[in-house]
Amino acid sequence: MYYNLRLDWNPKVIGVKNGIYQIELDKGAYSKKTYELIESFFITNSSEENRNITSQKVEFYFKKLKSAKKTNFISFSPNLNNCLFLVNNETRELFKNYKIQEHKFFQSRVYDSFEDNLDDSFQMFYSSAQNWAVIDFENSIFKSGGFGNNPEIEHSFRDENEMRSFNGITQVKTLALSQNFDDSLDLFRTRVGGLFVSEKLKLAIEENEMTGVKFKDDIKVYTRTN
Repeated sequence: MYYNLRLDWNPKVIGVKNGIYQIELDKGAYSKKTYELIESFFITNSSEENRNITSQKVEFYFKKLKSAKKTNFISFSPNLNNCLFLVNNETRELFKNYKIQEHKFFQSRVYDSFEDNLDDSFQMFYSSAQNWAVIDFENSIFKSGGFGNNPEIEHSFRDENEMRSFNGITQVKTLALSQNFDDSLDLFRTRVGGLFVSEKLKLAIEENEMTGVKFKDDIKVYTRTN
């Protein structure tokens, strides 16, 4: 069984009431040239064609919001392409015991101000979504509606192009993964549905009382072996 891994927005857990993030990228910590490089890699360019971001040596600098707590998984602003969250050293060590899809950790610094309470025990977790070929559209089920007076309606699509051309907002309800998917993975990210973890990784995160994430089982995931 797989579970959606999502960042926690509970103020009691993350310390802030914005429901979005705990830290924000400190643009002032970079030279103009370096920030333009980060912006071109992670903000303005959504494509990875003709560039190997993971080969770059990049450090991220973040200011912690005043009341934010440092959790095992930390949310941030602004959105950076394929950068999902920060993790502390404990979480990174845990990940070593599980099969995680292709990823990279970028060194990150978290502080109250650039010279005050600097913490370098966090890394940015970077991982691109797997390609469309891992999704078995024929056996996947999508949905729209289901809120207010709008009834939930199920949809099926032949491929990603038909899904994209749908006039409305859809969510995945049942995600079927094709023979191209590596079902030995304990953490993976798909282009629909988001980030998923295996039951054993979920239990490990819970048993180690790691904070900053929550799990949902509202998306049913099927692989060729189940």
